[in-house]
Amino acid sequence: MKKTTVIILGLMIVVLLAGVALGTGMVFKTDNPDFQDDPAFYKNLGNELVRRGNPEGAIGAYEKSLELGEDENIRSNLAILYYQAGAYSDAASHLRVLVALAPEDPSYHYDLAVNLVDRFRNTEDKRLEDLFEALREYELVAEMSPDFGNAQGNVAALKEVLKVD
Repeated sequence: MKKTTVIILGLMIVVLLAGVALGTGMVFKTDNPDFQDDPAFYKNLGNELVRRGNPEGAIGAYEKSLELGEDENIRSNLAILYYQAGAYSDAASHLRVLVALAPEDPSYHYDLAVNLVDRFRNTEDKRLEDLFEALREYELVAEMSPDFGNAQGNVAALKEVLKVD
């Protein structure tokens, strides 16, 4: 586990306990007496931290939850939070897992393509492979669900940019 994640989780537990003591209402119930091993606890904590406007803390809680057990919703939340933070590689990593878990879901393919294109456009990390992978993902979406998002328009735009048929 990354050192910063451990520090963030430690701070969140202290804040949580302080919140209980000071009456902030940040209390989570769990059936597991050892909450540190309860993925639902960390999922609920992540959801509450998002609600309170603390995406960095939510990322730490969600990552801890995933260490304890796979959860498609948590992974999707992480992809969104990483994307919003401009951490396109981390978002794409989670989206690739989601694509493997649910290959029939066009939204995961579409979101992966968006992340790859945005990583190319918005970072120094400019890899043509990202655009070709994004093209393949958009083509899959257009095949699965022709009216999904702007998949067909994005296919046409990427083909023009990449000069492919």
